[in-house]
Amino acid sequence: MNEKEYKPNGAKLFAALVYIGVVLAATTLFISMVLSAFPADAYFSRVVMGLAGLLIGASMLAFPVALHTWTVEKTHRLATTILYYIEMAFIAVNTVVSFLVLLGKNTGYAVPEWAVLYEPFSVAAIVYTLAAWGTVFLLDPEHKRTQKAREADEKFHDLVADKRMEFVNSVEGEQVILQIATADIQKRYDPENFKRDKQHFGVARGVVPAPANSPFVAKQAVSPSPLPNDDDQS
Repeated sequence: MNEKEYKPNGAKLFAALVYIGVVLAATTLFISMVLSAFPADAYFSRVVMGLAGLLIGASMLAFPVALHTWTVEKTHRLATTILYYIEMAFIAVNTVVSFLVLLGKNTGYAVPEWAVLYEPFSVAAIVYTLAAWGTVFLLDPEHKRTQKAREADEKFHDLVADKRMEFVNSVEGEQVILQIATADIQKRYDPENFKRDKQHFGVARGVVPAPANSPFVAKQAVSPSPLPNDDDQS
């Protein structure tokens, strides 16, 4: 007798559909209860709170996926599992309270006092979802490794800075500082940097003056004008 081949994919798919349907039903009840607290014309508040209810339902879908594919490290997986079951308890209580409140508003059913007292606190599920997933991300081993690497870098730079201070305060450090300061002074205050080209008085820029040892050329007298004067013509 041959054993039947093990094929769990069909059962997994069916279970996933059932899970999604239950989450959708619980989310619908919760959103209906929350929206009843807002006026009909408070469109923005109603849209935001409706999205918040959908995100809480999406969180219930995200937890199994995270446990199946993401949370491998022992501590990370344990914390995620605990947070998942706590949120499941939140969803269970909120679903019952939502149904009782809606039943009381639509049929006149006498809502138990504990449900009436709990109703305002049901929105704490929104904050819990935020805190739960924030914790899951903070406990991620990759995040821990990143933090350790950054801490190691900071410690390394601190130790290097301490060693630099020790060197600066040592005899060898003073000698190096003296050498660097001397070279800087020589470069900064080199007399060649302060020379300025002098110009002869009255010489335009671009005109090259005659050499200092050139002979002096006497100015020639002006020859008389060849034109006769008016007195001579008379």
